[in-house]
Amino acid sequence: MDRYRWWLIRAAAVVLAAGPLLDPTGRSPWQMAVLAAVGLAHVEVGARMARERPDSGMGLILAAAGLVWLFTTWEHTGLPATGASGLALSVCYDPMVLHCTMLIPAGRLVTRTDRLVVAAAYLYWPVVIAAYWPLWGGPELTVTELVALRGASYPVAVAVGLTVVFVLRYARATPGDRHAFAPFWTATFVRAATTGLAGATAFNGRAWATAVYAIGAGLVPVGAAISLSRSHRRELIEAGDAARQRVERDVHDGVQQRLVAGALLLRQANRAATPDRELVARGAAEVETAVAELRDLVRGLNPPELVRYGLPGAVAALAERSSVPVTVDDRLAGASLPEQAAVTAYFVVVEAVTNTEKYAHARTATATLAAARGRLVVTVRDDGAGGAVAVPGGGLAGLRARVESAGGTFDLTSPPGAGTTVRASLPLGAAA
Repeated sequence: MDRYRWWLIRAAAVVLAAGPLLDPTGRSPWQMAVLAAVGLAHVEVGARMARERPDSGMGLILAAAGLVWLFTTWEHTGLPATGASGLALSVCYDPMVLHCTMLIPAGRLVTRTDRLVVAAAYLYWPVVIAAYWPLWGGPELTVTELVALRGASYPVAVAVGLTVVFVLRYARATPGDRHAFAPFWTATFVRAATTGLAGATAFNGRAWATAVYAIGAGLVPVGAAISLSRSHRRELIEAGDAARQRVERDVHDGVQQRLVAGALLLRQANRAATPDRELVARGAAEVETAVAELRDLVRGLNPPELVRYGLPGAVAALAERSSVPVTVDDRLAGASLPEQAAVTAYFVVVEAVTNTEKYAHARTATATLAAARGRLVVTVRDDGAGGAVAVPGGGLAGLRARVESAGGTFDLTSPPGAGTTVRASLPLGAAA
């Protein structure tokens, strides 16, 4: 359902972007196209962030800011009603960008100060409009008056206010957060600067003002996407470090202690004048227990990407690192997967993509994840040379054994010259 919701949002964004392009007033087609591209970039990056960071509201707010941006472009059409509505709604964009900034790094507004700053940002324009209303002498503000008010307020109040908040936010961040989120913070800082520069002239049709205004806003989703990638890498490193520390503790506190105890008992039995079967049995028991604990420990060493993001996120991370372009077709729709099935499926993709990189001479590959009729089906296809064979002792043969040991089936189709398809079907029942 979440997947279809985002496709509906994307469709709405396209409709909002297309309208002003069909009926531009006072702007050239290329200006309207640039403004539309900026809004669509917000929506797409926001959708990606919402998918990969479901516990954070930043993706949803960024996508909403993109829709607001697209609707504001309707002020440049020949439709008076939509033009006035778009202009009035445009004052929501900067508070939304500020809201996204305040959500970093926790994904929510943590302190009371954070909430007050965001509330003040959303209330700023209603308060300003209410304060200036009596000065205009009319029953309501006209579009021209709204443009003048916005142009007068942008360079000082909005630009300076946003810059101060962003600088303070950056100064108080940890070194790790600074590295991860510096692209987004820099983008929002540049956005504030361009807002101040173009604020007084950006709405009178000048091409350079439109370019400056669009560049500043266009950097926001770009910075967000770069920061998302950096935060992914940092979290993977942290997850790997945590896993290594856990292994060290488990080995030291469990396996190592039992092996030492077993060795001491066996040495005592060896030094005894007569064989002491009890000491030997106790020593052997300690060793057997240590082996069992070590087996359990190794079984828990899953890839940190898989632990952190689940199978779709781990496969997406693998695709980003691949030297061959890999398209991930995730049809799981957030389905919960048993650990063994997810781990096995992940290693199917790893082995298949590795073979594609090394031997297939492929231009592209596709990894499809689907769940149907109680089974997890993983398919990796490439357009390479084909001719792959599961040689005994090789990676594909080991992969087949691993899949079959998990109760699944493994199929390899690789006709010469027609690419390779690796398909694994794994049970989703409790046994898996």
